[in-house]
Amino acid sequence: MKPVELTGTIVPLVTPFFADESFDAQAMSRLIDYVLGQGADALMPTALTGEGPLLDVEETVAVWEAVFQKVGGHLPIIPAVISTTTRQAVRLVRAAEEGGAAAIMAAPILPELYAGRVHDDVFAFYADIAACTSLSIILFNYPSLTGVDFVLPLVERLTRIENVGYIKESSGDIKRVHGIHRAVGERLAVICGAPNVALESLALGCRAWITGIMNVVPRSAQQLMCAVMELGDLPLARRIYYEQVLPVVDVLVQNCNPTGTIKGGVSARGVDVGVPRRPGHGVGPADKERLGKLVAKIAEAEARIATEMSRRRTQPGGDPRGPKCRVR
Repeated sequence: MKPVELTGTIVPLVTPFFADESFDAQAMSRLIDYVLGQGADALMPTALTGEGPLLDVEETVAVWEAVFQKVGGHLPIIPAVISTTTRQAVRLVRAAEEGGAAAIMAAPILPELYAGRVHDDVFAFYADIAACTSLSIILFNYPSLTGVDFVLPLVERLTRIENVGYIKESSGDIKRVHGIHRAVGERLAVICGAPNVALESLALGCRAWITGIMNVVPRSAQQLMCAVMELGDLPLARRIYYEQVLPVVDVLVQNCNPTGTIKGGVSARGVDVGVPRRPGHGVGPADKERLGKLVAKIAEAEARIATEMSRRRTQPGGDPRGPKCRVR
């Protein structure tokens, strides 16, 4: 199978739940309609934002099937496999490929019982996954979740595995991006995975971006990528970043409830996706009100930016075809 080139905004979908914490497939369908209507380039179910580590195997596959049924074949679907055992990960990776995945993102959660979380265990995890699939594999560097930091020597070692083609760098350390580019950039593409270093990562050459706040501001994310990658307009990119992206990050940081805040933001956009699985919780009344005002303000800014970008298509001396990115 020819590897799929992953570019643009990849939305790690939240997983909608009913009040009894069962999966709400109809709400997922509405969420997908929303993010695609706002310009998303690809979808990633059951990542950390999608509460993937809290789902059992059957629930995980049910979420994937709902997404495949909704959009399979129309744009890339990249399931996330976050597992404490290689055996379970292999089972899920095979199911993802059978379902029609374009690629997978995988990460081992290595608890303390794996003495010291040695790099040999991490390498073996990915080698075993690669042996069971032809899909491209995205590494996921999120040390507070997995218990292991994908430092450069480990990343260099993992590039020996043929299927490994990407790394979602979510540490928030921008030095990781150019460090990987300089060392193994010809073999491994870095995907921006942290919203608070998004502009910096895109300016350094990342061609794809995955972050949970895209559930709330998928249009703003698309506009930011367009400003950097197609228009090359850093002043415009900074305006989008400061006014439409980072304010959502501020709420996440201040209330220490990222999943609840993202789900609250999606609901403020008009798509009810429920609240996180317990012991997680939704946002309180004050944050609900704050999110409602924030997303309304961001929607107004998005409309202004879309008008500004559209105007550039017809500027004298400009490319009459306009920018390659979609203007929304």
